[in-house]
Amino acid sequence: MLLRKIARPMLGAAFVASGAEAVRSPGGPSAGAGASATPLPATSQTAIQVAGAVQIGAGLALAAGKAPRVASAVLAGTLVPTTFFASDFWNESDPALRTMKQSSFVKNLGLFGGVLISSADTEGKPSLGWRARRKLDRAEHLVDAEESVVAAVAKHRGDAQRMHEIVDRIPTAELKSRAADLADAARARASEAVEAAPGVVENVRQHVQETAADIADRAPAVAAEARDLAVKAGEESVAQARRWRKQLTY
Repeated sequence: MLLRKIARPMLGAAFVASGAEAVRSPGGPSAGAGASATPLPATSQTAIQVAGAVQIGAGLALAAGKAPRVASAVLAGTLVPTTFFASDFWNESDPALRTMKQSSFVKNLGLFGGVLISSADTEGKPSLGWRARRKLDRAEHLVDAEESVVAAVAKHRGDAQRMHEIVDRIPTAELKSRAADLADAARARASEAVEAAPGVVENVRQHVQETAADIADRAPAVAAEARDLAVKAGEESVAQARRWRKQLTY
């Protein structure tokens, strides 16, 4: 997006300039205010200079579009020491210095808001939070599916166990008796089928003969009807040909 290509260098340049000023003059706006200014402790000045050096590097990275979200997060972190050590207007009694520090504090707040927005800019891509939630949802679905499978397996195992218990309660002698009864019934039905087979074959043969005789009886009539239809069709064709010839002659 064109807006990002313009805004990132502008925001990065502001931090590069602010970082260079922090390294050169860690005392902030009060450094050149004269004797009335209260000098910062050495540790605070060192923290401001380190934060300024980091601002220069991260500002250049943001301006070049190199890892812009990481660079923006780093810049947001560097604003903490430079704001609360060098722009502590609430600790300043001199009205002029208080106004200068208050202006610097407000400027740093604006920069802090800008880098926070930049650090959350995914350029239309899914954010880390969204991807983490999606992976969590998938993991929960997998857990639910696994629990369903485990429950189904346990149910089937319970059903199988109950079937085994039912079968075990049936006496072996009773099973043999039922099997013998089924075998006797099967043999009886087989004998009935064998006895009925000749009659079935005879009935089929008789039906075939009757059908063939009926076809033979109807064949002459069908042939005569076909012959009459052919003669009629031929006569109509000749008449039609004569009509066409007569029309062509005229």
